[in-house]
Amino acid sequence: MGTIRSTVLTYFLFFGLLYQCKPAELSNSCDVKTDGFLYGSLIRFATGDRSPSCLPSFDFQELWGVFKAPSGDIGVNAMTSYNDQIIIGGNFQLLGPSTGSAAYLQAADGKVVPSRYCPFLKIVGNTYIAIPDGGGGFYIGGEFFAVQGEERFSVAHILPGCQLDRVFNVPKDNTRLVYSLLLRGEHLYVGGNFTSWGDTSQRYLVRLNRFTGNIDTSFDVQNADLTVFDLETDGSALYVCGEFSQIGGNTKRGLAKLSFDSGSILSSFNPTITTGTCLDLYYGTDTTGSPVIYTVGDFTAPTGNYAISVYPDGTVSSWNPNPNAQINSVQQYQNIVYLGGSFTTINGGTAASYLVSVNQNTGTLINNNFALDAYVASLQVIDNNLYLSGNFTTVKTNPRISMASLDLTNESVTNFNPNFEGTINNPGSSFLSAGNGVVFVTFDRPSVNVVARNNFAVIDEVTGAPIEGTPNFDFPIKAVHRNGNRLFVGGSFTNVGGQSRNSFVTLDLPHYQVSSINTILSGTPEIRTITSDESKVYVGGISLANVDGLPRNGVFALNLSDLSLSNWNPDLGVGSSGESILVVNDLVFIGGSFTQINGVGGFQNFQAVDKLNGTRTNIPIASNLPGGLVYSLAFANSKVYLGGFFSNIAGIGTVNFAAVYDLTTQSYLQPNPVAAENMVNYVAAYPDGNVFYGGSFVNLNGDAKYNAFGVYQTYTNSMSPWNAGINNVVYTSMSKNGNYYLGGIFSVALRRSNGGLVRTNLYE
Repeated sequence: MGTIRSTVLTYFLFFGLLYQCKPAELSNSCDVKTDGFLYGSLIRFATGDRSPSCLPSFDFQELWGVFKAPSGDIGVNAMTSYNDQIIIGGNFQLLGPSTGSAAYLQAADGKVVPSRYCPFLKIVGNTYIAIPDGGGGFYIGGEFFAVQGEERFSVAHILPGCQLDRVFNVPKDNTRLVYSLLLRGEHLYVGGNFTSWGDTSQRYLVRLNRFTGNIDTSFDVQNADLTVFDLETDGSALYVCGEFSQIGGNTKRGLAKLSFDSGSILSSFNPTITTGTCLDLYYGTDTTGSPVIYTVGDFTAPTGNYAISVYPDGTVSSWNPNPNAQINSVQQYQNIVYLGGSFTTINGGTAASYLVSVNQNTGTLINNNFALDAYVASLQVIDNNLYLSGNFTTVKTNPRISMASLDLTNESVTNFNPNFEGTINNPGSSFLSAGNGVVFVTFDRPSVNVVARNNFAVIDEVTGAPIEGTPNFDFPIKAVHRNGNRLFVGGSFTNVGGQSRNSFVTLDLPHYQVSSINTILSGTPEIRTITSDESKVYVGGISLANVDGLPRNGVFALNLSDLSLSNWNPDLGVGSSGESILVVNDLVFIGGSFTQINGVGGFQNFQAVDKLNGTRTNIPIASNLPGGLVYSLAFANSKVYLGGFFSNIAGIGTVNFAAVYDLTTQSYLQPNPVAAENMVNYVAAYPDGNVFYGGSFVNLNGDAKYNAFGVYQTYTNSMSPWNAGINNVVYTSMSKNGNYYLGGIFSVALRRSNGGLVRTNLYE
């Protein structure tokens, strides 16, 4: 692929120019002045070698995300680490690279080109169309809002080298859908569903400057009344396909021919579509070599329903495949026309489900033996291959989730298998050659190349990809905690790696094997929090009443020496919940939903107990307790940070879902430094003075920049100006090797597509 080669070549040239004027003075390959250092560094870059060395290492991590779940919010609820591994638990079934809705894929097998050669576009939203720019890059269109972390609204230009063109830009519009693009000279024609463009009233079809993205108002299509789905050209005019019934001041349903220069309609082109919508065009030839425009969709016409063939002068040919339902896409290969859609018969009754090849002149059946199990959304011929996408999961008995390719020399299914986390809906995908065995593909999914992992995964810190051999959990995980070579996991699961474990399990490291020690929890509890100190592991949850046959309401502790149940028993009362446990010196703080400690009422939602037996300490005092559920606790600089679903603290007043308790003065900070307008689900504190807040809020301290997540800096007593660009709740975080890892139910982070998991330095 040219873009991959150009990226690698850039690094080679950089190193070459850096050292070409500095001839080697020593033979030591660790000396930066030597050829050995230069060549060794290049080899480490090319191979991704990160073994211990005096040579530099290159960070090529592309952290995978989590996707798909049987029910509930997909995401990461808890994380920790072990050596060079990141351990995550949550509600998910699949992991995959967070590419966003377009990717460069190897044609041989559908594997994504690694981001170190071709940076992921990480498009936020859906990409429906792509066309080549004639110089190794692509124009893309769809319903998206950001590309590689920068705002782009439904149209963008991707340069060679897999980089966003930062010059080309169009006006902001969150409602715009772009379905079709066509490039001619210095003009980019854009069709879709939009009722204005910037400060103009032009709708459904506009012409832009291909270099800047500025609209060219000299091209003005009058009175287009509905969506444009496809654009095609014969070199001299523009063919427009869509849902419209009027265009260019004329009554034209579904198909029209326009002047490239002005956008005026060419009225002599007048094929008749009676009702419905045109979805796709292909400029091909009939058996005599004469040009025709194959036109398909969800329409009726006097000469054939769902598919007609039109000569450039508007004459409709005799080609009539006569399917029984909608055709979404059409392509031609030599003298064969391929049709993909939701039809199940062809030629007036012959079985042909979703994909068929027909004669280019008559439309009669050639082959109907493709055995798809659901509809085809898009087709594209590249060289001798037919690429297809849609709602299917099998092609000719081969498992292929939503995308596949056929070798047209024999119509066999190739090894191209991107393996998406879900099926692709109409309007489907674009497939374009990117050179050297790579195809550029657009789609409406956030990831490709997914692998199965049920609610638990271990990720290699260097590559960002999941390792093999980890156990499956049958239901979601809410808490993970590591102490030495033991990993404690809690949630609502009942089976771990084929073994019965009710809501709590211990895994033995380094191989993540289920421990033979089984802590038995009765009923159907859900474990929400786990932590430890030098002698105990503390556990809390909801519907928790008995552990190893003994009563433990809301929370319990195990002795680390042998994992036996300890005598520590705060007893939060029947029906209580322990949502967060925080160990601070000789105190154990408990946050949750409860009204008693040690059987004594009047101590609700937040209280410290001792580490020996769980006896309450009256910290805070009973007259200074939150008026609602406390979800999360964190500690920094003698202060406990609280987050939850409470709007007041007794004796203090309004606090708005967050508060800070000073252990030195045993009082709450006033004024309250952080306030949310809705629930705070997560709080975490770090040695660098950062306190993380995640939740269902849309602002902190009244600032909408902190949607779902914000960072409070304790050393400046102010909110960090950093905007995480996250679209949903953060539930967990971790600091490792100079970076933070955030996990939650978000699909967007740092204004990029990221499936529930992202790495950040808090500056990008």
